[in-house]
Amino acid sequence: MIVLIVSFIAIFILDAVHIFLLLRFYRNLIGPCRIHRKIIVLIAIIYWILTCYMRLIPVSKMFSGINSSLFLMELVYLFAVSFCYGGKFTRRLIFSLFLPLLYWDSQFVISMLLFQTSFVKNACCLIVTALSLILFLTLELVLEHVRKSKQELERELLKQEIAMYENQFDIIRQSQKNIRSLRHDLKHHMKMLSDMIADQDNEAALKYLASMGAFMENAEEYVSSGNERIDSILNHMISKAMTARINTDWKIQIPEYLNISTFDINVILSNLFDNAFHALQNAADPALYILMKYDRGVLCISLENNGAQNLNFPSKEKNLLTELSAEHGYGLKNVKRISEKYHGDLSINCQDGVCNASVLLFLADTTPA
Repeated sequence: MIVLIVSFIAIFILDAVHIFLLLRFYRNLIGPCRIHRKIIVLIAIIYWILTCYMRLIPVSKMFSGINSSLFLMELVYLFAVSFCYGGKFTRRLIFSLFLPLLYWDSQFVISMLLFQTSFVKNACCLIVTALSLILFLTLELVLEHVRKSKQELERELLKQEIAMYENQFDIIRQSQKNIRSLRHDLKHHMKMLSDMIADQDNEAALKYLASMGAFMENAEEYVSSGNERIDSILNHMISKAMTARINTDWKIQIPEYLNISTFDINVILSNLFDNAFHALQNAADPALYILMKYDRGVLCISLENNGAQNLNFPSKEKNLLTELSAEHGYGLKNVKRISEKYHGDLSINCQDGVCNASVLLFLADTTPA
């Protein structure tokens, strides 16, 4: 009798762990919860009590005899609970079917492998359930790691974006300060120019105008395309390259609006620049060329550097992108993923000490919504 009670307590605990893992799977696979978490927990507790009651029904003296009924109950439960989470209907439907199949089929497979039958005694059923939960937990931990890695990447990109905007705001503040200063002394400048023109000293007047223009220029504003978000990213990158004594040149031909999210363009530019910056660290005469050009729905982004001699490739026949991705982690993989999102591609070519990384993106239009 005591053994039976302990067995029931053990299977109840394992069922509770299983239901808890299901909720964690939903958070990682479907999205955030749309209602209060306490309600979700309450529904889960009610479902757990129902499963415990099913375990007590004397359909069979063995726990495994009720597994098929619990599988069907779980399908209904997960489908109902899925509407409490964000995400598309098809996504919720797929995982409402996939998770029960994964868990209960794993129990069936483990039972067949260990005991050559799916209808096992209670002690054996506890072992099978525990092993299934271990597999379930392992998969959940992997998904949790992926989710946290993604969040960490988003936080890092957000920090970069904040730094870029701060840099751009500093540029704007300096420009406004120069404008206020010039406006304050404008009447004196006009008087000086009038005197020079009256004396027909045109060369001196031109030099004076040139000095006024130079005063208005901001040394930290390298790019001014009108697209403030991309300008801030590029100005931050170019400033960093200049500080590192990298001979930097650029050609930017983009409209004021591009139909691409700031997050995506930040991922592309930041990763391409970081890879180029890393390759140029040991270059004798580091040089970087940045090209951004938009033409009839196609955005071309290209970064070229002369640091390719620092990259070692075991075989020229191997895929260059694969080798670079292995060296630089997920950076280029993220760039390729985003380029494919916009039906484009990432190409990398290294030859004669020069490495060029180019991204083509196909954008809808340049008209803001």
